Parts: sequence; C-alpha cells; structure tokens
Amino acid sequence: MIKFLQITSLLLLFKTASAQIPPGYYNTADGLTCADLKTALFNKISANTIAITNANVLVAFSSTDVRRNDDNTADIIWDIYSDNPTGPEAFTYTSQVNNCGGSIAGEGSCYNREHTFPQAWFNAADPAVTDLFALYPTDGYTNGQHGNYPYSEVTAPTFTSVNGSKLGTNTFAGFPTAGIAARAFEVRDEYKGDIARNYFYMVTRYESDIAAWQGNSNANDVLNGTSWPSFDDWYIKLLYKWHGQDPVSQKELDRNEAVYAIQNNRNPFIDHPEYVALIWQCTGLLPVALIDFTATKNNSSVTLNWTASSEANFRQYEVERSIDGISFNKIGVLQGQHLASYNLADNNLPAFNTVFYRLKMVDIDGKFTYSKTVSVRLNRNAGIISVYPNPAVNELTIALQQPLKAGSRLKVSDIAGKELLNLQVNAAQSNIKLNVKQLPAGRYFISVLNNGDVLHASFMIVQ
Repeated sequence: MIKFLQITSLLLLFKTASAQIPPGYYNTADGLTCADLKTALFNKISANTIAITNANVLVAFSSTDVRRNDDNTADIIWDIYSDNPTGPEAFTYTSQVNNCGGSIAGEGSCYNREHTFPQAWFNAADPAVTDLFALYPTDGYTNGQHGNYPYSEVTAPTFTSVNGSKLGTNTFAGFPTAGIAARAFEVRDEYKGDIARNYFYMVTRYESDIAAWQGNSNANDVLNGTSWPSFDDWYIKLLYKWHGQDPVSQKELDRNEAVYAIQNNRNPFIDHPEYVALIWQCTGLLPVALIDFTATKNNSSVTLNWTASSEANFRQYEVERSIDGISFNKIGVLQGQHLASYNLADNNLPAFNTVFYRLKMVDIDGKFTYSKTVSVRLNRNAGIISVYPNPAVNELTIALQQPLKAGSRLKVSDIAGKELLNLQVNAAQSNIKLNVKQLPAGRYFISVLNNGDVLHASFMIVQ
C-alpha cells in the first residue's frame, strides 16, 4: 500500500513509519512460536476489548479510513477498490455523506461497510460483526461483486473495478473447488498484504470460535476446522505470499492506531509482521522465513548477516550486490542448512561510495523471493547532503559537499515509498533549488544519484 494516510482525528499530524506499540503490550508472546504464540496473541487481543455498535461503524470510518485527496483539498474515504495509487481516482466519497442507503446503480454510486472476512462465515455474530479490523469502507457495487468469494489470484475476470480489483476464476494451486465454482476475488497488489494481515488477525482474535466457522456458508474454501493452523494449506501459502509481497504500509500503521483508540486492541501482524512466519512456519508449508538481514562495513570489507526461522523446501541463498539499488549481480551463494544464522563477507568492494545488497532466496522447485534491500556507505566523508529550510513551506535548497557529476538524478518520495519526482539534474551543481509548495504537509525523502553514489536526506513540509 503506497499512499500516505492523513487521519483527521485521534492521530498526530506527523508520524514515522513505525507502530506506536504500548510498552509491554506483547510481553506474553516473547519467545513463543507456532500454536503457542497464536494463543498468546489471542489472549492479549481478545481481552478488555470495546465492541462498537453497527450504528457507529460509519462514524468510526471517519477516523480509521480517510485521507486527503490528491489535490489536498478535502478528506475522502480510503476505498481499496477505487483508490488509484499512481494517479487520480475516477470517483471519491465523503465520509458519512456518500454512504449507501438503497439500491446501488453501479461503481461510484456510494460506499458501504464491507466485511473483508465475510460475515456469512461467522454468522454475523458479535463482536466480529463490528470488528473494525475486518471492516473496510468500500464502493458498494464492488463490495457486492466480492460477495462471499475468497480472496485469491484470478484470471478471465467477469468484473474488474476501476482500479483493477477483479472477480474471476481462481488460479492459485490448491483451491478446493473447480470449474464454474472456482470463483475468487483479487485486489490490487498494493492491498494484498492488508487483506492477508486482516485474515491472520481474524483467525487469531477469534481462535476460540474459528474451528466452528468452517461449516458456515463457503468458509470451508479457506478454513480447515482447527484453532491452529486455522486455514487450509493453500490459503496459508497464498496469504503468506501476499503478506511478503505487500509489506506493512503507513496506511496500516495509522489505521492500527486509530482502531486501537476505538476498540482497545491491535492487529499484532501489523505491529510484528514476523509473527506470521513464527506462527505458521510449523506447518512446513512456508518458504524460508527471513527474520533479519543486515550489512556492516569492516575496514575494507562488508559483512552480511541474516537469520531465518524456517527453511522448508528450501535450496539456497544467493547474495546480490548493486551500485545503484536497481541492477543487482550475484556475488555469493550459501546452501540452506537449517542454521539459526548465516553470514558472508564481501571482500571485493567496488569503487563506489554506496553499495546495496539483497538476498535471493531460492526454493527447491526454483521459485524465489527477495529480501529487503540494505545499503552501506563505504566512504562516510564523501557525499554529504543537507536540506534547508527544514521544515519547508514553498521552496527548499539541497546542498551538496561536492558538485554533481554528469548524469546525476534527483528523486523525491513520500513516507509510504511513492515516488513523486524523478528528474535529471545538471552537472557541476552544488546547490539545487526545489519548489515544494504543491506537496501536502508531511515527511518526504530525497535521493540524489551522483556518479554511482546515492545520497539521502529527508525534509518536512508544513502548511
């Protein structure tokens, strides 16, 4: 998820991309894994919760699911089925104004509450029926198209929303039905992790009920009738894939805080994404679960360290290096040996100020995933960058210690990682003027690519 959420109440104006977890909130989960960890989280997030009424759900959305529109002129409902992360929306909704009240003519007519985890699967029972972690405000027509179909990956869509969400034929291996019954609903890539973490939350928050839900409606498509692992094998694989493909976003962090302020519990898989692997790794279904990956400069070399919690059906780690953070080359391979930790030294460093590293994790069947990318500055005295005034209102100056080389580029991105500006800058400059008056209030990040070096800085915009 990549747009920057601006909550209208209950939240501070500026926030870093990290959760505001109350001290000690997850202490009872420390050191646990598998079913024990899931149960510890259940006990924590189901205790002392505050259930809201149906009448208050739409009011709650005004705190949990609004953002500024692209022109920064109004607050609008954040609808995952119409939001366009890369451009203007085809339509927008105002909270508690454009909610559905009768028949729905088509997309853009109105919004209503959607149970992303269908309420037919739990017989609309309290308190799940108003649990805000399972509820989103969405376009009413697209909500109807989703219905009770499981989320999955699809082809041959019979319906596609304005932002590319679609209803079609399931293509993910293991789906329990075939032919005309193999219908599923797929959201945009930017929201797949959001949905996955909602589902992990639901089977954890309602652990004492989840086994009995399997027989409701078509819940048997994804639930296996147990308190752990709760999901069918195919769905564990799908949700874990989506969880890794779309990491926790600022939208989710902010929403987690807003829901916590209302119903007094949190989504642990937003606060601690690593809990997903720690709980479901014991099924033997997950690919390698990477816990941490770091790079440290040591005199004339860089040491890479990583830890993994699971290596089911796993072959090897391929260590890749880049000088620009875009194009990577393999510099080493380590076979998976079910070790608690691994390390590799890069002793042949390139003649650049900054290098980037990532892991390519290859399964036995040849499928692979990538770790996060980490960077190391090899010459800490070169390439100093400063920004002033900071905070800024209309214009700022980017000052460099050394003049830019030919082919340098300037990039600006928001706190959610969306690239807002990418342009070539003239060589020999030491100061770059940047007009920022069109940017809404918030934190932004600058990257200057200068002759193989990547210089970083951040700035704030105030209104």
